[in-house]
Amino acid sequence: MFSNIRYVLLTATRDRLFFGLLIAVLAAAYVSSVLGSTALLEPEQMTLSFTAASARVIIMVGLIVFIGFHMKNAFEAREIDVLLSRPISRTSLVLSYWLGFAVVAALLVIPTVALVALLGIINQTGFLLWSVSLMLEALLVISLALFTALTLRSGVATVLASLAMYTLSRMMGFFLITTKAGMLFQANEVNIGAKWLLAGVSAIVPRLDFYAKSQWLIYGPKSYEDLTLFLAQSAIFIPLLVAASVIDFKRKQF
Repeated sequence: MFSNIRYVLLTATRDRLFFGLLIAVLAAAYVSSVLGSTALLEPEQMTLSFTAASARVIIMVGLIVFIGFHMKNAFEAREIDVLLSRPISRTSLVLSYWLGFAVVAALLVIPTVALVALLGIINQTGFLLWSVSLMLEALLVISLALFTALTLRSGVATVLASLAMYTLSRMMGFFLITTKAGMLFQANEVNIGAKWLLAGVSAIVPRLDFYAKSQWLIYGPKSYEDLTLFLAQSAIFIPLLVAASVIDFKRKQF
């Protein structure tokens, strides 16, 4: 198991994942500082908010792309077959991949959190909450991407499906607010149907709009409900997606 984790880290280093994404985060921070300096009011708060939001997207998209094509290469190079020929269970193999990707995510999140801290901690509680939720969001994203990669076994399909689910999860709150306003469609019946449909979808998909809110860094959490929402989501969906990956992988024939 540990050899596979080391191999994932070596692959990430060889592909310059850490260097590329961290440079992208630094570039986003620089652009955010330039945009923040143009603000007449609260330039530091604007810089902090823009940096946190852009770094979050860069890390998650980078992890999805890396996992999708790493698993694609593992299938095409028969790496999976070689690993299964050893005395290792399929459950342990899936868990080793997940742990390897989790270490990669941590090595990306920790420098990002340090960068945001260097920009200035305005609200300590909000900063702590944002940091923890960013790590949990990364773990949830790698669980989703790994499940998609093992199911589809295509790099492009994995990336597109994972990005589609990530976008839906991030935008779900906006969609729900829009449908509740009852102004999305002209026919009231269609609005009601869309409202119930999205309410059902939001109950079975992760709500990533509960994670890493930039407003926490400035104003802090509104209540303990902010903490409860993303912790509950993580406790439910991360084990569920990992278990689904294990079950699907056990059913495949190699």
